[in-house]
Amino acid sequence: MWSAFLGTSAYALAAVDHSVFVVDLNGSVHGLDPRTGASKWKPAKLFFIGGETPFTVVGDTAYGADEDRDFLAVDTSNGAVRWKSRYPDPEAVITSVAGTAGPLVFSTGEVFDQSGGTGRGKVWGVDTSAHRVAWTLDDVGARLAVVASEPAGVVVTADEVAFQLTAYSLKDRSVVWRKSARDTGRTDARAWSTACVTVAGNTFYWAEDQLYALDAATGDVHWAVGASEPNDRFQSVIVLPEQGPGGTGLVVATSTGPNGGALHAFASANGAAVWTAHGGPRFGVKTALAAGTGGSAGVLYAAEPDNGSVFAVDAKTGQTRWTYHDADISADRTWAIAADEQRVYVAYAETALAFKP
Repeated sequence: MWSAFLGTSAYALAAVDHSVFVVDLNGSVHGLDPRTGASKWKPAKLFFIGGETPFTVVGDTAYGADEDRDFLAVDTSNGAVRWKSRYPDPEAVITSVAGTAGPLVFSTGEVFDQSGGTGRGKVWGVDTSAHRVAWTLDDVGARLAVVASEPAGVVVTADEVAFQLTAYSLKDRSVVWRKSARDTGRTDARAWSTACVTVAGNTFYWAEDQLYALDAATGDVHWAVGASEPNDRFQSVIVLPEQGPGGTGLVVATSTGPNGGALHAFASANGAAVWTAHGGPRFGVKTALAAGTGGSAGVLYAAEPDNGSVFAVDAKTGQTRWTYHDADISADRTWAIAADEQRVYVAYAETALAFKP
């Protein structure tokens, strides 16, 4: 539908009302008209790129962190900073801003000692109504993904060094439960750590040696399934509401393995396999997933940086609807993808693109 030149390599994007919100490798924020791709404001360097998820969007506000360790709230309609608040840890390196629960937005980071060794992980809960950091979790590990279940009253951290989920009470931050992966002796690093866990209502879905469906309140395993090959590992997971059997949810996960990667779809209710679609040798490594909304809710999108492609997949059948391929792009680029009712947006290298669903 359109193509826009960014001038700097893209890193992350989101589809929001009236804007395609793009952050590049320098931390500059771009706003594009979703209908035409025209620039809505002059790009400004706002965010610090310290990890895979430099910002998260709630409503018409993007939350992230800058190089001065300020937490920022940015208006997605014009790129203006609405407010900022200082992190309480002056030596921390901010690694992500992701996950929400009511007015809370979660951020992760690390504090390193003077020897420069392994950092101590932190999670901050930022109260966006009070414009301040409300609480801090200390010594929680590094390379964390953070997701909350408001109905269960917990926030979980996925520690990709210890291969463990830990659930904390949203009320008092006490530990509610812990869950370790079955195979904790693995040494292979996860390709996309912040996408390894997601939530739907009272259930967490965790992509690890198996794909786990966990009761958010207790950590009990509802079901756990393996990938199609015994040595494969799940990497990222997404839930598509009402796209599973009988109108239930569909859980889709990427996997990587010696014989190539794949997309796997399971019924959210019981983990029954719905379909599997196999990809290339490195499919699943940094493969970004997005789901259509509204009239295009039955479409799953996968952006594959290794071979420079985007796949639109029918969520019910796993059949490919269409493919976009850029044969000239190098595999080391980050591909970001987002979708709304009318379009799917992809950003990589210095380019942003929009396609029909």
